[in-house]
Amino acid sequence: MKRVDSVISLIYSLSKAEKKHFSLLVVKDKDEKDYLVIYDIIIKSKQPNGNTIKEEFYKRRPNGSFEVSIQYLYEKLTDALLILRKKKDICYDLLNNLCKARMLYERSLFEECFEILSATIEQAQYYENNEILIIALKLELEYLLRLNFPGMTEKELFHKHFMQNEALKKIRKITEQSSLHNLLKFRLAHIGSIRTAQQKQDMNDLMVNELYIAASSETEGNFELNRNHKLFQANYLMMTGNYKAALNSYKELDLLFEKNQQFWSNPPIYYLSVLEGVLSSLRFVGNYEEMPYFLEKLKKLITTTSLEFKVNATCLLFQYELFPSLDKGNFLECTKLMDLYHEPLYEKEAWLSPIRKSELLLYTTLIHIGNQDYKAAKKHISNAIVDHNIKYLPLMRTIRLVRLIAYYEMQEYDLIRHESRSISRGLSSSKEQSFKTEHLILWFLNKKNLPILRNERELFWEKLTPEIEHLFDDKFENQLLRIFDFTAWIESKILKKSLTETLQQHINAKRL
Repeated sequence: MKRVDSVISLIYSLSKAEKKHFSLLVVKDKDEKDYLVIYDIIIKSKQPNGNTIKEEFYKRRPNGSFEVSIQYLYEKLTDALLILRKKKDICYDLLNNLCKARMLYERSLFEECFEILSATIEQAQYYENNEILIIALKLELEYLLRLNFPGMTEKELFHKHFMQNEALKKIRKITEQSSLHNLLKFRLAHIGSIRTAQQKQDMNDLMVNELYIAASSETEGNFELNRNHKLFQANYLMMTGNYKAALNSYKELDLLFEKNQQFWSNPPIYYLSVLEGVLSSLRFVGNYEEMPYFLEKLKKLITTTSLEFKVNATCLLFQYELFPSLDKGNFLECTKLMDLYHEPLYEKEAWLSPIRKSELLLYTTLIHIGNQDYKAAKKHISNAIVDHNIKYLPLMRTIRLVRLIAYYEMQEYDLIRHESRSISRGLSSSKEQSFKTEHLILWFLNKKNLPILRNERELFWEKLTPEIEHLFDDKFENQLLRIFDFTAWIESKILKKSLTETLQQHINAKRL
């Protein structure tokens, strides 16, 4: 990213309070410095880009240097934001204390230096920040060594070394545990949910290793170890389709976080993933009644000052407020909800992560299909496919299938045949990584000469029903059908019923 693009992103991410703080910091430079000219141009531009900002700058400052000014503005902005992080993020405060201690020691203010280091060590222990604890202890011991350990006993020195070793052990355990959790999440993102018993067996090595680490660690006495252990268990259960057990694990995680709010990161990305896990599990087991309680918790997280986190959390909130209506085929309510989120979400979709943005476009497309607005559906799903960041991820196959459904509704059969061949080649080359539901959708989309008479259509659907029911009995296939009930769309086309009616019937049948 060019420096000017970075500056634009930074400025547009500023809250009102942050803009006010920045203005107060640079008030003495007003109408004097070139970097403030650039700031003013960006603030007043509706759709700024690097070239237009540069042109406008040279109109106002013909003899100025744009590159130097944009770099200085970038540094001023980052410095201002760092100042604001103080007292809001304990990690920033502790690191700042370490820098203060170094400065005081260099100026021979030894007593003040050791006071700060002692307070930093105490806080690092309280917040279980072992990395900063190690640095603070190392710095303290280094300075004590230079001064020949004034006023210390051998027992006190031994205790400090013991603290160092204990912190190092915890860091090693957390690192080993985190590596397994990262590998689990990587496989989920790049391979997708478990589709076969063999894939489940392949994941058991991760489970065994994680359990070994958890058993050999004092997880109950350490928040991070306990958090990572429970996160791994919950994610593993989700991947294997054991949603009820996953729900219980996520609820335990929620309680753990609620009791240990002092350990939350800022922004609270781990707690966000916990709430997503709880809500996802509730949806998978069809328990929509419990969702509002956890949605209220999610709303409280959106008060954070980080725009990127806020927009991504808002997207998650939108999705899980949407799902009860979408799953039941209430597309009118879905449209109303989309309108409510137009300003806080759709207008800020550029801040969404690639996966989250693709999910938003996918569900928006499904709403348009349900409302029979196929032109809008095609537009949104095509925008999702443009993003090359998820080109090779499992979600892209689902997006491409939904685009074929939009083509089908618009009777663009030549495009369906062309795109189907491409998708089929991908599925045939990795059968273990494909769902039977995907093959069923492709078969139906390319099916010619559907029965015309009603009784013939009903007979055709009756023959297809056992295969459909088998999909719902398969917990691996359910992982795709939980994104959206694609079999309901097929049924609505065969029997010429509304998608709303068909989805409602499927929901009612699951409750029986």
